[in-house]
Amino acid sequence: MWPLGGFLKPDYTVGRIFVTKITQLVSVLDDIFDVHGTIDELECVVNVIERWEITDEDDKVPDYFEFWFKTLLGVFAEIEAHVSNEGRLFCMDYAKEIVKHIVRAFIKEARWYNAGYAATMEENLPNGYTSIGYPLAIIVIYCGRGEVASEEVFEWLFSQQKILVAGSTIARLMDDIVSHQFEQERGHVASSVECYIKQYDVSKEEAHAELNKLVEKLWRDINEELLRPLEAPMPALKTILNKVRVMDLLYKDEDTYMDSKTIMKELLTYILVHPVPS
Repeated sequence: MWPLGGFLKPDYTVGRIFVTKITQLVSVLDDIFDVHGTIDELECVVNVIERWEITDEDDKVPDYFEFWFKTLLGVFAEIEAHVSNEGRLFCMDYAKEIVKHIVRAFIKEARWYNAGYAATMEENLPNGYTSIGYPLAIIVIYCGRGEVASEEVFEWLFSQQKILVAGSTIARLMDDIVSHQFEQERGHVASSVECYIKQYDVSKEEAHAELNKLVEKLWRDINEELLRPLEAPMPALKTILNKVRVMDLLYKDEDTYMDSKTIMKELLTYILVHPVPS
């Protein structure tokens, strides 16, 4: 749904394939960090991804992660073959680095949870900006965008531009607001909601209201960035905008990603089953 809704034009086809595969793998990895791995195992997982290889010293790495990592390498081999044919091998460095970024965010959350620590909002939001996977999706989709995605565009995307930070933070906050209760019951690091409640000693309802105000402010930041000249080409800006529009749709009132019985089924039917009227 995210690739289809956020990157809908035909010239995003290759990128959609790449981002669908990578985001599904990262979703599995998120569950490994949230639920399945011990902190010692997760530290080893981080070391493997930082090195981008498994060595004989990685004896604490779970078997299921080895399978996951080999699958990831297979997808990256597909991406590399594609960008190599286009003379754009520089994309691979950015794609690998953004995976490392999200794993660093995951392990930080795992350490917080293991220590029973509720981060401050100043700590939580910058980390959540990455762990939501929004920057990863943007970077990976651009690996399949051909010459439009120059090295300068990747550098711009990696420079924490205001529009990308705003879009990612909106995604993080909206996800947390609708999913934090279920996640806390399952056992999960404190979300931005719990962090806000603890830091400002407010109720859940008050935290929701204040975080929704922050979402509105971040939308104004996005609008401002779209209305003034920027170094990045408009297609890059529109990609960021469309991605956050999809996040707004999926997390407006409920977590449609977690619960497939919600409006998600209807949305997928509209996109994939019913033909577009001529």
